[in-house]
Amino acid sequence: MNYLRALQDMSLEQIRSVIEIMQQSSDAYMFILDLTVDTYMVAEKATKRFPFPSIVIENCSDTLKSVVYPSDYEMLSADLEKCRSGEKDGHALEYRWLDRMGRVVWISCRGTVVTGTEGHRLLIGTVSEMGKKAKADNITGLRREARLRLNMESTLRDAPESVRFLMRIGIDNFKEINEKEGVEAGDEVLRELAECIIKNVEETVDVYRLVADEFMIVDIGEGKGQDAGAVYKEIQKTIAAMAKNKEYSRFYTVSAGVLKEGFSGTTVEEIMRFTEFALNEAKRNGRNQMTVFDRKAYDVYLERLDIRKSLRQDINHDFRGFEVYYQPIVSATDYKLIGAEALLRWKNEKYGCVSPAVFIPILEESGLIIPIGQYVLWEAARTCKKWKEYIPAFHINVNLSYVQLYKSDMMRDVEHCIQEVGLDPESLVLELTESGYIETNERIKELFKDLKSRKIDLALDDFGTGYSNMRYLKEIDAKTVKIDRSFVVQALRNEYDYNIISHIIDMVHSLGSVVCMEGIEEKEELAKMMATRPDMIQGYYFGKPTPAEQFEKKFLQATDSP
Repeated sequence: MNYLRALQDMSLEQIRSVIEIMQQSSDAYMFILDLTVDTYMVAEKATKRFPFPSIVIENCSDTLKSVVYPSDYEMLSADLEKCRSGEKDGHALEYRWLDRMGRVVWISCRGTVVTGTEGHRLLIGTVSEMGKKAKADNITGLRREARLRLNMESTLRDAPESVRFLMRIGIDNFKEINEKEGVEAGDEVLRELAECIIKNVEETVDVYRLVADEFMIVDIGEGKGQDAGAVYKEIQKTIAAMAKNKEYSRFYTVSAGVLKEGFSGTTVEEIMRFTEFALNEAKRNGRNQMTVFDRKAYDVYLERLDIRKSLRQDINHDFRGFEVYYQPIVSATDYKLIGAEALLRWKNEKYGCVSPAVFIPILEESGLIIPIGQYVLWEAARTCKKWKEYIPAFHINVNLSYVQLYKSDMMRDVEHCIQEVGLDPESLVLELTESGYIETNERIKELFKDLKSRKIDLALDDFGTGYSNMRYLKEIDAKTVKIDRSFVVQALRNEYDYNIISHIIDMVHSLGSVVCMEGIEEKEELAKMMATRPDMIQGYYFGKPTPAEQFEKKFLQATDSP
């Protein structure tokens, strides 16, 4: 390099002037280290951020010890000695400095050795703060995701077998801390957690800060190393001890996702996705716990994402592949048909016929249940209007998701539908899953009242599978309670559950509501459960869910009773 040859012929004062001129157009801190006489010269702006006493420091080893992070000094000293002895002609290290506030700052130091006018070996180069390039974090003093990716690319390429585990850690209630106590409090928690993690891992283990409140622990090396579960438990204990020492003025927990095997042939992008999935699984399962990455669970997750994509595409193509099936509901008095439940079915080009147990939860999670719920409501209302020509008192039951209640204008949708179709409101029954309405707010209670005031009946579905609290009958003011098939099966097997169902039916009747017993499949089942005095029966014994055309031919145009 021509400028290095020119520097060889300059005095230190001349070089100092050149550095100050060049420094004006650079964010990096330029420096000269005279390796022969141990003199350090650094740009003036570096002395304002870091604890250098002046821009020229003689016998600089002690000063550098006060600037360089203690555990990094030995590494730096060994590399500089190689430059001093002539073993190396260049210097390239990433390590930590301490600023004037004692905070850790990751720096990248690059330099070249030249011979000066008096034969001195001079190391001339620049120091860059890695945090300014998103490679280090000045809040926690840890390196950032950009550096993690670079290091992992190298490791996965050269020695994937050396990776023991990666642990992604996230604070469970970090957003709440920021919102209630402010960003400064959030930064303090991040620093605390960083110190806590470093305290509980070996010196050879790398720790990085990722986005927001997440950290990554990377254990690479020979031998057994630390156990991931043990590390996580120690971090939990340390956090709990810190909270206790502060008299629980601030309390938080952390979840973790761990990747322990299968690194050969794995890319950095895959590692980031796998650890993110495992962390999210830990949070979905209740938080304050560690989850080890499970490839089968991840594949199921990917399939769910793909199914969601297919659902969205089919909904956007005029509800392609969706169809409403109907299952008969009969009177328990004479087994005559009095209504039907509308049940959604979906057949996809890629997945074929998909079980409602699979696609309904995905519709709810994605919010797609709102447009598809409107589709089912209108289809069922039109069908009910037609079938009332056969049975004037016929009613149709339509399932209502809690997502529709909380995220759509349900009252408007129902009113618009029955008005446009011309359906008698008393012919529509909205089924609510018991376990989905454990906590009903005032707005939802008002919605229930509005529905009842318009003579639209409500049914409490799947009774016996949730918390089975009778007070929900009062809150929801449900006209019908539907006893779930699983509860019926238990009653058929033992006298205790049979007696419970009998008492429940008596209580429902005392509240002025009626009971529909679901899941009756055999004649013997019907005979035994009829003694409990239900009002309606629904089950395979009377008919499986079928498309509207088949239902009409079999149940409305036929003359034979079941």
